[in-house]
Amino acid sequence: MVEHPHFSRAYIMGQHSLERFVGGIRSVQNHRANGKTLIVGAGTGLDVPQLGHNVSEVLLLEPDATMRDYLSRTYPELPVLSSPAEHMAAESGVFDTVVSSLVLCSVQSIEKTLSEISRVLRPGGQYLFMEHVLHHTPINRLLQNFVNPLWKRAGGGCNLNRDVYSALQTSSLRIKEYSVKKPNFIAPIISGRALKER
Repeated sequence: MVEHPHFSRAYIMGQHSLERFVGGIRSVQNHRANGKTLIVGAGTGLDVPQLGHNVSEVLLLEPDATMRDYLSRTYPELPVLSSPAEHMAAESGVFDTVVSSLVLCSVQSIEKTLSEISRVLRPGGQYLFMEHVLHHTPINRLLQNFVNPLWKRAGGGCNLNRDVYSALQTSSLRIKEYSVKKPNFIAPIISGRALKER
């Protein structure tokens, strides 16, 4: 597990600027959460206040120590798991909802992360996601691939060129909704919903 303390501190300081860029996408996504909910890559906890009223219990998963310290101070009432997304320290089939927001870009393995999300969801449970993804046009993909090494180093392991749609298609989850919410030339943001089939 790789720590990025300098990036994490910068992220904490700049989190509200990022939220203005994201706009209301997070709120619309998270309002649909229900039941026992796990937030993967909880970061600074921006997902927490946007959760819907039908959520009965919240657990946070955050492998970065700097972020965990911030979460513990901001939400002392919520349990925080320290394991990486690829190896979640959570029981199988216990969550009604799993949420990730701008997380799949920085996990070590998107395939293992999606497999773990499927494992911890109950049958019929939902995965709500908001991520920035690989661009759909070849010229922009070239730009993303060119910029990515520097971007990843400066951005705490964040990758510009993750093909989230293809990874979801080959996972055991079933995509129910997937749409571009904020198109741009370097980091288009998508949002969607996938289910673990019964």
